[in-house]
Amino acid sequence: MQNLPPLNSLKAFEATARLQSFTKAAEELNVTRAAVSQQVKSLEAYLDATLFERNGAQLNLTQAAHEYLPVVSHVFQSLSAATQHLFSRQQQAQLTLHVAHSFCSQWLMPRLADFHRQHPKISFKVSTTANAMPSNSDIADVEIINGYGEWQSQKAIQLTRENWIVVASPGFLNLNPVRDLADLTRLPKLATGGYQETWQCWLEQQGYQGTSIKLTGEFEHSLLAIEAAVNQLGVLLVRDLLVEDHLQQGTLVKVGEWSMPSRGAHYMIIRDEEKPHVKAFVDWIMQSL
Repeated sequence: MQNLPPLNSLKAFEATARLQSFTKAAEELNVTRAAVSQQVKSLEAYLDATLFERNGAQLNLTQAAHEYLPVVSHVFQSLSAATQHLFSRQQQAQLTLHVAHSFCSQWLMPRLADFHRQHPKISFKVSTTANAMPSNSDIADVEIINGYGEWQSQKAIQLTRENWIVVASPGFLNLNPVRDLADLTRLPKLATGGYQETWQCWLEQQGYQGTSIKLTGEFEHSLLAIEAAVNQLGVLLVRDLLVEDHLQQGTLVKVGEWSMPSRGAHYMIIRDEEKPHVKAFVDWIMQSL
């Protein structure tokens, strides 16, 4: 086709103009800075126009470049979308996930259908774990675990910032109204075992100075503790993210306005993010949280 600049020159221009940096454009295109600069110069010669004004370390777009950039970007986006739609492999890509038990059941499962609607060609293989350390093998494309992020051998992205709150079923609170901490301490208390954040330290942070706290029920997994609270066994100390849906649906209610920041968080370990199905999941979960 006539009157079309070379594709590589257009790619170099689009990346440089969007990032306003030859160096960043080179990193994105996986070429040298000199190669990007040469491609831009070739495009300027082809168009007989100046696209960038160099002011020391600063790179500024000319008026012509400002007008040309959205056109070039739109063409690349349209070409990419058409290629994906028309020529993507017909077989499903399988996404393997290794996820903390409670996060999987209480947060991910209620929302996974939304991801599937957006990406119907991606199938799943989901396993769960109670481990607070990432695995050292390629067990999954994505791991989501609850911990403290102190893993030198793994690159982990913190997904959440959570608070410990107290919840109970509406029916339980109707029979056992809570007006203050004294009322709360007299009620049957539920917890998940294995956390640094205990009922004792949570109450002390709220100003409680009474005797040591005894539990009515301690559970191996948060999902069991949540079910116990839903079924009116007592008041539960839990991370707010895990009961988000229960609070919205009204099966549990927050007791008072007390809370305590969690020392831990949910972290995501990603392997081979360049795979399209992995990147699609990572983008989706970051937008959903």
